Amino acid sequence: MSQSSYPYNGMYYAPNLFQNQQMQSASPRLDSPAILGNNSPYYSILQQQQQQQQIMSSPHQIQYSSINNSIANGNMNPAHLTSIANASNSKNIHIQKQLELAKKSRSSSSPFHNARVAAAVARASNSTHGNNNNSNNSNSSNNNEKEDKQWTILDFGGMAIKNISLELFKYTFLTTLYLNHNKLLFIPPEISNLKSLNVLDISGNKLTYLPPEMGLLTELKELYMFDNIIAELPNEFGFLFKLEILGIEGNPINEKIVQHLQQDGTQGVIVYLRDNCQVPQPPEKRKWISFDEEPMTNDRYLVMTYNILSDKYASAQTYAYTPTWVLNWDNRSKKIIKEILEYSPDIVCLQEVEMGQFHDFFLPQLNEYSGVFWPKSRAKTMQEFEKKGVDGCATFFKTRRFNLIEQDLIEFNQTASQKPEYRQYEDVYNRVMLKDNIAVVTLLEDKETNFCLMVANTHLHWDPAFKDVKLVQAAILMEEIQKFSEIYMKRPLRQQFTKYLQNDSSRFPLLVCGDFNSEENSGVYEFLSKAKISPDHEDYLGHSYGTEEVTHKFQLKSAYLEVNDLEFTNYTPGFKGILDYIWYTSNTIKVTGALGAVDKNYMKKVVGFPEFHFPSDHIPLVTQIKIKNQIPPHINSTNMARQAQAAQQQAAQQRRQMNMK
Repeated sequence: MSQSSYPYNGMYYAPNLFQNQQMQSASPRLDSPAILGNNSPYYSILQQQQQQQQIMSSPHQIQYSSINNSIANGNMNPAHLTSIANASNSKNIHIQKQLELAKKSRSSSSPFHNARVAAAVARASNSTHGNNNNSNNSNSSNNNEKEDKQWTILDFGGMAIKNISLELFKYTFLTTLYLNHNKLLFIPPEISNLKSLNVLDISGNKLTYLPPEMGLLTELKELYMFDNIIAELPNEFGFLFKLEILGIEGNPINEKIVQHLQQDGTQGVIVYLRDNCQVPQPPEKRKWISFDEEPMTNDRYLVMTYNILSDKYASAQTYAYTPTWVLNWDNRSKKIIKEILEYSPDIVCLQEVEMGQFHDFFLPQLNEYSGVFWPKSRAKTMQEFEKKGVDGCATFFKTRRFNLIEQDLIEFNQTASQKPEYRQYEDVYNRVMLKDNIAVVTLLEDKETNFCLMVANTHLHWDPAFKDVKLVQAAILMEEIQKFSEIYMKRPLRQQFTKYLQNDSSRFPLLVCGDFNSEENSGVYEFLSKAKISPDHEDYLGHSYGTEEVTHKFQLKSAYLEVNDLEFTNYTPGFKGILDYIWYTSNTIKVTGALGAVDKNYMKKVVGFPEFHFPSDHIPLVTQIKIKNQIPPHINSTNMARQAQAAQQQAAQQRRQMNMK
């Protein structure tokens, strides 16, 4: 049998995939009764996804049968055939599409219908290619490669199945699943494991209810549920933001859903369901992880970094899975402030803060704090009213703890253009200078200890296609921080701290916080943690920015290095990973604790952030630090003398009381 043939012997309808040992070991055998349940030993596998999509989009290739024939064959109960069309709306474009798709569905009630059609197309295609032997010979290796690819489409249509084994939902690679025209009474919630599904057909069953967990199938583009007994759709279906086709004809469906379908099509239904979702119970609070057992002293600082998601970036198009009222700034801003005040950090580094929000909202709300803010460089070219919408970085610090000694701005594009070592490379002008990201640097002095702390707050460029730009920005960031540390060291700082520095700027206690838009396997992470990066590193993407190794002199570590269960700081349907960091100089700072990960059980039901209890697409990181080798303020020499004097006075008073007795 040739590699391209599609065998069919009454047991299966599929490519010769069981001749491929790698494929057989990669997943359970589909001829196991456990897959289909005891009611059907048959199965069918469809590999030619592209050809099948062509068939589904070409109605003229399918012979339609009448509804009456389908009923006569026992595939449908007439009581199920509730039409959403009436005389007034039958000409509506969305209703017409429903009726056409429903008719097409009813013609596919025979066993393996979709697999048969795809196989017929494949045979016709092979026959056409067979007329050109030279072409076949030249493409034989390509055909073999295609056969080795894992199948992703599964057809159980028209097989009178009554139950579905949970084994089916271990096939997480599936992109298309046909369960149409069976005798299913329910769909197990475990179907939510099939995160890669693009097409799901459950038409022509006896379903009265669909599990809310189906709302987690965010890759779903086509959902056919024609001719069931479904009256309501779970509001969680509102999270299916990629859904293009929702087939509901033939169900006694809720009138409001029909109205939204008639007015705005599938997307109208999705928005209606999404915005009517009930607020779930909040997750368990994130646990605090302590890294030492030393007694708490007031020489420790809580530090937070948080990308709050700028209001102008929080569009319904970008975050189509988030209810409108949840995405609204009035709602999100209250939750952001509540989060900050609950943790009560001594230092707060925020990214994506709009200029207007900084002055009109954050400063009044964070009245225990002072703040330093700079917008992105584009604000320089704008009029005053336009600047209010430009986002940037804001650093807040508690005024009862710190004095602000210095504040400086780093503009990556401007700095790059001024450096002779960069100006000779075209990529600096064509790539780096086009991105106006910034960093804010502050020098804070503890009012009790007189020790200083440098805090850098940054937001690197976001686009994965510009890894080279992120790496250049990180290099400029550390070079400028090093320059500022040398300038700060020459200031008339307190004698105790000047002695601590030992005339070495690398001993400056330093925090580098922010959204670096770089994961742990990136060049940015490597550069910051290892203090060097090769000029031919793969993240430069072949672009030229110099021939020398780039270095910095600070001993940086991530404060979350020991938090093993942190899986993400940014969570959306398309991305889940760690992009935010609190870097610290390990030679001068000790991390004593950190805020743990988000409740994992809660996350099983979350499509992406922002959502009801998380106001940004990022989560805040919070860590506790102390400066190494400094005398805590409560046990410095002055306090020690006072404590000794008080102890002596108390002892003398006790002796006098004893003598009086």
